[in-house]
Amino acid sequence: MQMLCEKLTKFSIPAVRVAVSDTLYHDYKMPQVSIAKKLGVAQPAVYKYLKKRYSERVSVVVDFLKSKGMQEQIVKEVISGANSSKIQKMVEKLASSNELSKYCSPMPKE
Repeated sequence: MQMLCEKLTKFSIPAVRVAVSDTLYHDYKMPQVSIAKKLGVAQPAVYKYLKKRYSERVSVVVDFLKSKGMQEQIVKEVISGANSSKIQKMVEKLASSNELSKYCSPMPKE
């Protein structure tokens, strides 16, 4: 059985970053480099997110996030110019939220 920190690292945090990156890139036409700076990741990671190069399990969590609009508050903060440390804290908070962690449990063996 995976611990919550493992679930966050493997599924939740990447899924939040994917949902935010996708919204910023496609809806707001934000450049990948800017998205990367705000999310505290490298630009190639954003490229990977946008090309859907992640696991099926992350894809399921992304779909759940987007269906609930859970990424929208983070997107608004990015658009309003919030600093990257605030954005990263918001990503971590959403990734560890009860709703999302319950959605990710139980985790199938990979």
